[in-house]
Order: sequence, then C-alpha cells, then structure tokens
Amino acid sequence: MVMPLSSFQSQQLSHEVPSESFGYQADNLLNASDPGLSLNHDFQPDGIINIESCRFAAYTSYADMYKAVMFFSSQDSPLPVVTKAFRVLPDDHEGKDRLNRMVGRLQTAWSTVGHDHEYISPTWPATVTSAGFVVPAITTPYYHNGNVLQYVRRNPNVDRLGIIFQTACALAYIHSKGVIHGNVCPENICITDDGVVRVTDIGVDTQVRLTNDKYIYSVPSNWMYKASEELEMNTRTTKTDVCSLAATIYSIYTSKPPFVCNPHSFGKGLMHIVERGHEGVFGNFKPVEMKDELWAMVRLCWTIDPSRRPSMSEVKDMLSRIN
Repeated sequence: MVMPLSSFQSQQLSHEVPSESFGYQADNLLNASDPGLSLNHDFQPDGIINIESCRFAAYTSYADMYKAVMFFSSQDSPLPVVTKAFRVLPDDHEGKDRLNRMVGRLQTAWSTVGHDHEYISPTWPATVTSAGFVVPAITTPYYHNGNVLQYVRRNPNVDRLGIIFQTACALAYIHSKGVIHGNVCPENICITDDGVVRVTDIGVDTQVRLTNDKYIYSVPSNWMYKASEELEMNTRTTKTDVCSLAATIYSIYTSKPPFVCNPHSFGKGLMHIVERGHEGVFGNFKPVEMKDELWAMVRLCWTIDPSRRPSMSEVKDMLSRIN
C-alpha cells in the first residue's frame, strides 16, 4: 500500500476499470481545504495525541491517498502515515454502508493477526472528512524506503535472501491465524528505515473486489504476481499466496516486474500465466544472482498445480536452510 510520497504523482494506475466517477472524489477532495483524518477510537494506537497535516497525495483506481503525521505522548518525533480513503459518491449511502462493513471485516482480520509481529505493518481503520463528507479509510505508517522492489533497486548489495525470509515469516504467521493475504506483491512489502520488512494491505484487495461488483471480474493491477487459478477463477487461497511470493522473489532478484507494466499491452502476458503458469513462462530463466537452492524452491512454489506447492510454513523452513 505504501510507497515514497514523491512517487505518488507518477504512480502507474492499475489495469482495473475505474468507475464513471473515477476523478470526481479525487478532484473534489484535492480542491477542498484541510481534510481531516480520524482513527477508530476502539483500535487506534496507544498514546496518540493528535493527527495533523492531512493532505491529498494521489489516487488509485478505487481510493484516494493522503499523507499526514501522528503525534504521540510517548515519543518526540511524529509518525508519518499514509491513508487510503475508499472512493464513494456523497449521495451513495448504500455504497458507503458497504465500505464501512468492509472496513469492519478488515479490522476483524487485522485483530486476528494482531499488530505485534515484527514483520507485519500495523493498519488502523479510519475516516477522512472533507467538505463535510466522511469517507471510510485505512491508515498505515509511511515507510521512507518504499516497497521492496524500490529498495533493492537503490541498494543492489542488500541481503535479498534475508528480506525474503522475513516476508515468508510474516506470511506464515498470517496463514497460521486462518487469514489469506490475497495480494502478495512487491508493493505490499515495505521496508523500514532499519531495513526490516513490513507486510501491508492484508486482505484489502480481496475485500475491495468482493465489495464492489465492478472489480470482481476486472484484471487485478498486480496480475503478473497472481497464480493462474486466481486469474482464471478468482480463487484466493494460501497456495495462491505462495505462488505470488515466488513471483515476488523472482522480481526481487531481477529488480523488475515479471512483465512490463504497460496498461495497454498486458493481455499476452496474462494469458501466458493462465495457460502455462509462471513455471511455464520463466522456468528456464534463472536470475544470475539467485542460489540454486532458492531457484528450486521458487519453481516449486509457482508450479501451476496448487496441490504441489508447499505451505508458507514449509517455505519459511526451506528458506531458513539456505545459506
């Protein structure tokens, strides 16, 4: 969910088809002065005093992005945060109710997972208010190092295997709680100032697609990281998370997405994954810097038959044995 704020304005829009009102709320909120950000009092972090400097930053196909800072009684420096406000028209009361229920379901999942795991980013339910209009939203810390793909591009000598192991630890923990991430990709693996992984957006993409009918059958923006059965049948399981992690590992070692992110020519690549899986497309193209043991694991994780893929816990164990 989080990326450097300087890159927000140049962000590539997803391949999902936006609503007819795509720019309505974004333009409205951009022109409004001083939008307000509030967290749900039942789930906000301890010691929070105030939230200030909430400003529009960018938009995606289904949400508007804001940046702000939180002040705490227990620390001198404020915490920069990024908020995703889900797009809904002011007079669409039914749509707003659906989004509120969706955020409630997400909060249930996040409460199940908890906020204490060292490799999982905290996420809080929130609202953004502008021009008297209150929008359901979610908020997470802003990570200056951006996502994992941005990080390895800027730091080519970083311990990539360590980053992958931390990610697998987070995902194995999420699965152990009976929760599916649903959108494992570089954009949802952020890096702290200390170089530590924070997995974000647990369940968000799945809930958005279930809540809004127009997204159910549209092409996911991160289709190149999706398992073939997810692209073909919209199936999301722990095994699709495993396949997506494998595709993400491939990108971490090549420092680029598996396919070029061109919104006008993605059909051929998507069909290759649906018909052949990642193994059929990339199985003969091992990244130069990747160890043989890791390559063997990646090929097992993205095999087109989900029953042959290991569990995320098994992936974590395999990674721990690679030196």
